[in-house]
Parts: sequence; structure tokens; C-alpha cells
Amino acid sequence: MNTFTTLLTRGLLLRCPVCGRGKLFSGLFTMNKQCPYCHFRFEREEGYFTSSMAINLVVSELLVTAFALPLAANPSIPILPVLLVGAPLALLLPLLFFPHSRGLWLAMDHYMHPLNRGELSADTIEALQHQKEESRLDVL
Repeated sequence: MNTFTTLLTRGLLLRCPVCGRGKLFSGLFTMNKQCPYCHFRFEREEGYFTSSMAINLVVSELLVTAFALPLAANPSIPILPVLLVGAPLALLLPLLFFPHSRGLWLAMDHYMHPLNRGELSADTIEALQHQKEESRLDVL
């Protein structure tokens, strides 16, 4: 069973939560349907990544607030530069964090709802067994 830190690391590195080898994304915004190594389908059900949008929004807005609030509270700093930097930041940060929010959601979901053997395809089971055998050889 994967530990939370292992899953979290895989999520932040945009790797498959099951095997840790496959990439989640083939482009900046293009998510793979399944892992290229273990063939695990990333979207477990329709609407699966809705919660990743909430993660993206919360993290992005907290970062923007952490940047803008101290600057806006300081009366010696003119408001125009704060707005000129803060407004684009509020628009760009969610776009840049998008892949990582999906990776984090996959990691958290796999920790809270681990896979059972019935959810895995034969290809996934075979790939995981092969990976397990390879890791034993690395130790020897």
C-alpha cells in the first residue's frame, strides 16, 4: 500500500498514482486517458476531476491573497502597481497550477479510496507485477 507522502510526491510530480512511472499529462493542459506503463485509467468516473477545480481555486486564491494583502495594506505602496501585478497573477496562477491540482486530487483520492483488485484491468495487474519483479532485481 502506498503511503500518503509517496502518493503526494507522485501527484506533485505529475506521475501515475498506481505505478509512479507514467506521466499524467502529455502536454501542458492535455491529460492522458490512462497510464502509459500500467494502463490505469485516470478518470475513475464521470466528473471525477471536479474536486481538483476546487483545489486549484483555493490554492491559487490563497497565493494571490498572500501576495496582494500585505502590499495593499501598506499605504506607502501605490495601488496601481499592485493591481497591475496582482490581476494577471490571479488569472495566470490557476492556469499554471491546473496540472498539479489534478495530480494532487488523484493522490488524495487514492489515499482515501485505495483501489481494489476489481478496479484494475488485466494489463494494469500485469504491469504492476512486472514492476514488482524489476524492483526485486534492483535490490539483488
